[in-house]
Amino acid sequence: MSRELWADKYKPCSLEELAVHKKKVEEVKVLFEEILTASKETLCKNVLLFVGPAGVGKSATVYAIASHFGARISEWNTPTPTIWQEHLYNSSSGLRYTSKLEEFESFVERIRKYGFISSTVGPRSRVVLLIDDLPVVNGKVSYGRLHRCLHLLVQSVCVPTVILMTDYVKADSTDNSMRYWEDLHVSLQEAGACKVSFNPITVNSLKKTLSRICKEEECELSAEQIELLAKASGGDIRHAITSLQYFCLKPHQLPSLCLSDGSTPSLRERTDGLTDLYIEPSLSFGRDDTLSLFHALGKFLHNKRESEPSMVLDRDTTNLKEKFVRLPLKMDSPESILRQAHSQSRPIADFLHENVLDFVNDEAIDDAWVVASYLCDSDVLLASVNGRMARNFEAENVVRSAAASVAVRGVLFGNSHLAPTRWHAIRRPKLWQVEQSLWHYKCQMVSQQRDANNGLNLYDLSVVATEIKPTLKRIGNRGASEDFEAHEASPEHMADDLDGLILDDDKSEMTSEDEIEDW
Repeated sequence: MSRELWADKYKPCSLEELAVHKKKVEEVKVLFEEILTASKETLCKNVLLFVGPAGVGKSATVYAIASHFGARISEWNTPTPTIWQEHLYNSSSGLRYTSKLEEFESFVERIRKYGFISSTVGPRSRVVLLIDDLPVVNGKVSYGRLHRCLHLLVQSVCVPTVILMTDYVKADSTDNSMRYWEDLHVSLQEAGACKVSFNPITVNSLKKTLSRICKEEECELSAEQIELLAKASGGDIRHAITSLQYFCLKPHQLPSLCLSDGSTPSLRERTDGLTDLYIEPSLSFGRDDTLSLFHALGKFLHNKRESEPSMVLDRDTTNLKEKFVRLPLKMDSPESILRQAHSQSRPIADFLHENVLDFVNDEAIDDAWVVASYLCDSDVLLASVNGRMARNFEAENVVRSAAASVAVRGVLFGNSHLAPTRWHAIRRPKLWQVEQSLWHYKCQMVSQQRDANNGLNLYDLSVVATEIKPTLKRIGNRGASEDFEAHEASPEHMADDLDGLILDDDKSEMTSEDEIEDW
């Protein structure tokens, strides 16, 4: 068996070898023919925007179709990242650090002005520019620069160009980066780019590709094993081929996919085997499942359970009172779902607190009381790490994980009488508005206090809020207590005064009300 990666070795070289749906291939083929035959005056028809999840054949389709038309691909190669030691050496030598975004901006500017200038490109050769690896940006300023750069490229580039963008999983609804990329898609389309969306590769197409590779590599895999590998890949053909290669290295060390007596496992048993095979962290080719925040919340709030108790549950709960016994959950453990959602403890607890009563039966007052008590316990745990503890990050992580577990398990255990099933809209926690107002007014008080005392903090904020401001209101000095403009206080000046104010480390979660409704 060769050491070469099979994902590279069996990269499709023709249209027939592509695992992408035939209709999608024909659509891209027509668009390629248009941009390759378009005149130089038609500037806004030169850019194609391919979007889709990772491993669905975007770049493979570009190379295969370009080869079909006899065009050459010139790909933007992302510069090698600068390590810290190299940066220190360059700084001591007087060399200025250039970010990857700046290098990409320079590249786009050269392409816009001069096109391709290379000895390998003849006057009649057809070249397609492929931009597959965009610079990583973080924050509105960097995103704005990338946005303007790509917008100018789409409007004025003179060569056929294909831009590939990967749609990552929406792991967190409070992450604004996903909205940035969606806005970028719309902006590039408005500038003249033609957008093509790629869907995950179907299981049947994956099975055909894996079977062909097995035949070429003389690997003996059963049809069931190939099907499990195809389904576990989630439509990612690169992941499927890499998993197949790992599987074929030492198949005897992997769990058996068949029953010991040779019988065919049921669908449920095969699903369990698939979970054991790919979620188990000890296996090197496992794939981490991810969930959106709202998907995880839906699992917790809907609280779906089996209709009958399992045998294991009966043995473990023989000594419990009947009111404490619950049917098995129709999902993984709450902690496993929390890990898949990659969400912080505070948003989980806040969303549950805001929405859980919609899922509790109106007559189940005792259930509401139990749920509220668990959520209060979770709040107490979260308050203990709200800037009050020493900077022991390991201990804080344990407390935050425990708080999320208490909140989730409290909701699952306490809500034993579910409300009738119907559609529910997940509301944004009103607590966030209260916290935002609290932050705003405290900023005002800090700014007022510094202005009135020449930058000195003579009073505690609690004294200003409970004694000074009410007194000023009583004596009629409303101009000093109400009608003022809030100064933008810098974090450096207010770090000591406002320590412990924000209930979560990420202030970006306090966004507008519309953000939650869009998800």
